[in-house]
Amino acid sequence: MNPESANCPESDAERFALLESPELWPEDPALQAELADLLELHLALQAHGPQLQTALRPSTKPFHFRSSGLLLAAAALFLAVVPTVYTLQHARSLQRQAGDRARLEASAQQRGQIRLWAAFFQQSSDLLKRFDRNPPICDKDHEDRNEERVLALALLEASRQLAGQTATLPEAETARNELHFWLTELSLEDGCLSPERVLELRHLATAQDLERQAQRLGELLKGEGS
Repeated sequence: MNPESANCPESDAERFALLESPELWPEDPALQAELADLLELHLALQAHGPQLQTALRPSTKPFHFRSSGLLLAAAALFLAVVPTVYTLQHARSLQRQAGDRARLEASAQQRGQIRLWAAFFQQSSDLLKRFDRNPPICDKDHEDRNEERVLALALLEASRQLAGQTATLPEAETARNELHFWLTELSLEDGCLSPERVLELRHLATAQDLERQAQRLGELLKGEGS
């Protein structure tokens, strides 16, 4: 028996398996060079996806390592399929880019909503601090709270818009509801409040710790939205 033929695998599957096991290659230098060429092409085609792998599966016809027919056929197949592979890769690249844009837009929208929540709490905190100060007097000993009332009306509208959004912090919605009630109470006044009514509103805000809650949530959400 020819020693060289004794070392050659008999089936096509064995031959292709042999390509990726150089330690098992026959010792014939010419045959090793031919196997190396086949391995390089096999790996290059394999990198272009399942379609190429399927097309390059060994057939049932006899296979000879010294024949250049497989190299020519594989090269022709490579040239024919690469444009299709490039098109598929380009389409997938566009899909990834579209997905990236969608994620960026969603992230930007979420940050915008967080900033709206932060602004609502910060402005509510500022209003509550302002409400603690002594304002001008109107109509005898009544306090002129008209500016605070106008601010409360604007914050009420912001609160209504936020009511349809999901807050990133669980306690934010509870705090918004509490502030909404307090803002409503102030907005229903005519702007010239008696000292007793001012005291009631102050006690209501203090009992629920509205100013501290609003300040804390405003700072936390401002950090999230930056």
